[in-house]
Amino acid sequence: MNKRTWTYAVILLLIVGSFSLFLKLHYFNEGESLVFEIKPGQTAAEIAQNLKNAGVIQSGTWFKIILNLSSSAKDLKAGKYDLRKNMAAESVLNCIKSGRCLHLAKVTTLEGWRSEEIAEVLAANEITDPQAFLDIVRKRDLEGYLFPSTYYFSEHTPAWAVVDAMLAQYNRSVKPLFKQYPTDLTEKEVLTLASIVEREAIFHDERPKIAAVYLNRLKIGKRLEADPTVQYALGFNFRENRYWKKGLTYKDLRNSSPYNTYRHNGLPPGPIANPSYESIKAVLNPEPNFDALYFVADNTGRHDFSRTYNDHLIKKNKYRRKN
Repeated sequence: MNKRTWTYAVILLLIVGSFSLFLKLHYFNEGESLVFEIKPGQTAAEIAQNLKNAGVIQSGTWFKIILNLSSSAKDLKAGKYDLRKNMAAESVLNCIKSGRCLHLAKVTTLEGWRSEEIAEVLAANEITDPQAFLDIVRKRDLEGYLFPSTYYFSEHTPAWAVVDAMLAQYNRSVKPLFKQYPTDLTEKEVLTLASIVEREAIFHDERPKIAAVYLNRLKIGKRLEADPTVQYALGFNFRENRYWKKGLTYKDLRNSSPYNTYRHNGLPPGPIANPSYESIKAVLNPEPNFDALYFVADNTGRHDFSRTYNDHLIKKNKYRRKN
């Protein structure tokens, strides 16, 4: 093999090797995941440089070239994106433009939260404006319908979209129960009673019993006398820095709010919280043949049930002595 042939062979090997390295670096060497943020008003050059600095792409110049050929910086909307290190510039561009890589924050709303508590966690995760969220909830009277679950939202989601997602989850999870367990109560009445059960119960197996107690009281026209309804009426307690005040006083129990079931007969005007599937089912399918009218918390988080007021007083005194 002459010298010229050797030279051509070496050049060819260099070209093939360089191309292979290019392919490896740009297409087959994606690394660890990361969250990359594009801020409002950033230029293509700034975005390209930040992608390179973060290790997402190898070449900011190549990214700008394909961006100019296929679109513009206006197509790269501000927001957070789930990307990986060592991605191909083309993949990054397509991922961002399509919205497939938009970063979604995981938000869990708990059973028994009132709408204000949900608004707080949404605000803490920068999901949506909490006041706009509450305005929609109050205008549409949606307390009780904001189904407790885990949701995934992008930052700065419109408040109406957040509300719609929670209502959609409610419709999927809860609506079938009303067909399965017919009731004389309206849907709102079921949710209202379920929200009280939710605030009273800790253990799932007690929910049908607690629901039965309240349904028994409603049937004979006896006031519910449920502490959580008073807590809801009192709102935020600044001394305890929380909702759902502990240790209600006699003054609290005399609160004139229509939600105070110590002063007013029947159900309060609406739900006091957003109940779980289990509490809603408990109201629709209460403990059968359960004629208790009273219950008191023991020292384990469970409740002791009674048919008569005298038995109830005896049990209250028993557990009070143990505290």
